Amino acid sequence: MVDFTLTDEQKDLRELAHSFAEKEMRKVAWEYDKDGTWPQDVIDKAWEVGLMNTHIPEAYGGPGLDYLSGCLIEEEVGWGCSGIGTSLMANGLASAPVTLGGSEETKKKYLGMLSEGPKLASFCLTEPDAGSDVSGMKTRAVKQGDKYVLNGSKCFITNGTYADWFTVYAKTDPEAGHRGISAFVVDAGSPGVTVDKKEDKMGQRASNTATISFQDVEVPAENLLAEENKGFKLAMMTLDRTRPGVPRWPSGSPAPPSSTRPSTPKKGSSSASRSRCTRRSSS
Repeated sequence: MVDFTLTDEQKDLRELAHSFAEKEMRKVAWEYDKDGTWPQDVIDKAWEVGLMNTHIPEAYGGPGLDYLSGCLIEEEVGWGCSGIGTSLMANGLASAPVTLGGSEETKKKYLGMLSEGPKLASFCLTEPDAGSDVSGMKTRAVKQGDKYVLNGSKCFITNGTYADWFTVYAKTDPEAGHRGISAFVVDAGSPGVTVDKKEDKMGQRASNTATISFQDVEVPAENLLAEENKGFKLAMMTLDRTRPGVPRWPSGSPAPPSSTRPSTPKKGSSSASRSRCTRRSSS
């Protein structure tokens, strides 16, 4: 049986995240969401107190927290503001493929970058014609000597406008379907990388969502993650590790603060429904 009883450290971490959400997020959430303003000041503060990059291993400057601890943080910052919270947590999605498939040099460089300052990374998988069916992606990466040349476009990329680097998925064997996909780390400042469009969303407007284009972008061969044509497997391994945090957002967003959540809600009430969601992490 899996035991979800929280350790004292996890309880302290949850309270830290809740306090941050209450003091630094909720009071500004409406203004950021209303105008779609980028919350750089909140991101800076979250990085400073240690609420970002929680899954980065200690060897590369991170705290190396477990995934349950990450879910506790996501629940609380979701309560603070789901838009700002999405941007705070998105580094986990982009960095997981590097942790899983990067060389030692790649991990030191790119994971270390996130640990050394309030930097951002974005996960670039979805395309205009390839969402759930990633085998239909059109972005190509062609090997030329000691580099790959990348061409294509990715859409709905969280933090895309402000990212310092991207994890990009592209076809290296176009005839092989999902078995012909590879993954790369691409520096945002590389020639040919362009932010084409910032989405004007109906909700979570404080989280930046953009379209990123790659035109003849040269990527060093050492920036290949895992092996060539193993990108689909790497993406699925990444989602296995990062998707458990997604349902924490609706658990946190409508819920009262953890300190005021009812311990014995009435059966059938809306508060009972919310409490069941939030208590799963502390039962």
